[in-house]
Amino acid sequence: MRIGLRLQGTSCRALVLDGHSVVAAPAAVRCSTLAKAVDTTFEELRHELGTEITKVTDITSDAGRVLAARKPASVIAIRISPRPPADAFHVTGLPALVEPVVARTVHVGGGHDLRGRPLAPLGLEAFLAELPGILSGEVRNIAITSVGSTASKDHETSIADAILSSDSEMRISISSDFYSSVFRDRDYTAILNSALMETGEDLAAMLEASGRRHFPSATMWFAKNDGGRAPLARLAVIPIHGLRPEPAMQILGAATLAGAPDGEVVICADSGVTVGQIRGGLPATRSVIRQGYEASLASNAAVVEPYTADHPVRPAVPSVIADLRSGQDTPLPFGLVPTLAAAHDAGQVGSAVAPLTAWIDRLETVSGRADLQLVQRRAEEDAESAAVQLGASPGLTRIIESNVYAMPYGNPGIVRIRVQAAGEVSGDTIEDAAEIHVRTPFGAEEGAGRWAPC
Repeated sequence: MRIGLRLQGTSCRALVLDGHSVVAAPAAVRCSTLAKAVDTTFEELRHELGTEITKVTDITSDAGRVLAARKPASVIAIRISPRPPADAFHVTGLPALVEPVVARTVHVGGGHDLRGRPLAPLGLEAFLAELPGILSGEVRNIAITSVGSTASKDHETSIADAILSSDSEMRISISSDFYSSVFRDRDYTAILNSALMETGEDLAAMLEASGRRHFPSATMWFAKNDGGRAPLARLAVIPIHGLRPEPAMQILGAATLAGAPDGEVVICADSGVTVGQIRGGLPATRSVIRQGYEASLASNAAVVEPYTADHPVRPAVPSVIADLRSGQDTPLPFGLVPTLAAAHDAGQVGSAVAPLTAWIDRLETVSGRADLQLVQRRAEEDAESAAVQLGASPGLTRIIESNVYAMPYGNPGIVRIRVQAAGEVSGDTIEDAAEIHVRTPFGAEEGAGRWAPC
């Protein structure tokens, strides 16, 4: 049995799956605090499940709404580049929501180009002279961003090591943990991730304590933006990947209830109609969460688009049309006919069934097709190994996506490798979803996300 939780404010809602059958879905519990709501929910489930409680193996929490609602903590931004911005026009622009959390900005000389070659020596001595002043304040969260960190993270890790050597309690995010070819995206993502780490710590500690008390044999996880799950402890390290999981979980849950591991999923909700794709049992993703003209979040997330009257109909592609509206008395727009009138929360179903996922997203230098195939195969092995390190059984891992992209702007011989692996822990089963190896040696850039140990 698996449990999917949704946390919001001071309320908690749970759903219990046995295989793909919903065996319990109690009403949302609202209390004076979120911790009490979670504890009360677990207590009610224990009473409802009775002796079946020993069958609960996994509890996955969707904490996205809580992460989005909590006030971000203050952050010190450390930016590594050959020189400081020449003027205000060249300063990295952050979304209005995040700009105020940057309490201080520190420039350090250094950075690398796309091939990993240093653009300037790392100004470590000058930084060490400034470090006591950085550590003397009340801000405990630091985001480190470097030009060229997609090719080499040496300068970022050197600065992080220097900070932790002086104060091991500092919370540090480095931008090389998030893949984007845009410096602004990586900077924004690292800053917001650092600002959410304290909330992630609190949530992880609270959920772990409550879970151990009521379901001591179950393993605790959190839901990710890509439709997968990760160990709950990682929520304290990379909370950004758990910030917006609900769209992916709805797609995954609807596809699971319909028994459709591949095809198109149309979600009809009170807020409108959206469409996504399910491939190999997981939502199709892109590497960034776009936000109009503002900086994008460098986190793998489900591709969800508005459904329009001009949406192409492909008879050969299986389609799930899920009616998730609170009231279903009126027909669906666009002449849609529901194939799944879900009686349960599809997002919570998705959280309950989500597999472990891991990403490899990096740059490689290749000299020919044989070399290209070699680095791609190595990336696939690394992705599967990463899934195993997160808790997946070696015999229960599979490759969901494996792509190669040529880098733009005249960089011959440099390619980007993007691989996603999924897996289950021993004792669970992988559904009959076919492995997908989409090998595109030189495709157009669509956006992806470097694997961080999450």
